Amino acid sequence: MNTGRTEWSNTDLQQDISATGWVNDGLKVVSETTVGSLVPTVFDAYARILYPGRNGTPNPLPRAKPIAARHVQLASIIEVLAGSTNTPDDCFFAIWEGNTALDYIRDSAPTTNIAGYDYFLLRGPVSRATDTLGGLSPNLWWPNDHAWCVAQHFDFPCAYIGGSRDAVADLLALTEIDSSPVRVDQIITVNYDQHID
Repeated sequence: MNTGRTEWSNTDLQQDISATGWVNDGLKVVSETTVGSLVPTVFDAYARILYPGRNGTPNPLPRAKPIAARHVQLASIIEVLAGSTNTPDDCFFAIWEGNTALDYIRDSAPTTNIAGYDYFLLRGPVSRATDTLGGLSPNLWWPNDHAWCVAQHFDFPCAYIGGSRDAVADLLALTEIDSSPVRVDQIITVNYDQHID
């Protein structure tokens, strides 16, 4: 499976953004950020994946164990998720449009609003989850069959994933990542204790 980091092209930008409707409809709007305000509330199980710090900035969240580099973690996550969907070659990737690095494509494609944020939408195999657009990684990604959803919100040094119990159990079993189960209603603001109550 190819998980080398490459750049999406403008031709990968989707003009039809209707595929995001189920994500937005499945999010729970609440006054405090919860797992269910980032990942649709339709799944049987949820997990948090803690990434290492980026660009020389350490991750402020306490680690349960040493963790692999982000690209190594993503390769393992992608392998599990590819086996947990019937559509691994047909996935969607949403990248927040608010970064000035994307100014050059604003006239190339429409954006879609998900939970109050506008995103550009891309489409391809799950292996492209490591690819970037204007140097930016996808913030949300899911397969066409909606078997799981990954949220890598720009405000948090981790990813939240919803999926089947088996898919989440397989992610939690990975030894090279620091993962933990989370509740869909769990508060996840940066200053909140991340442990399950």
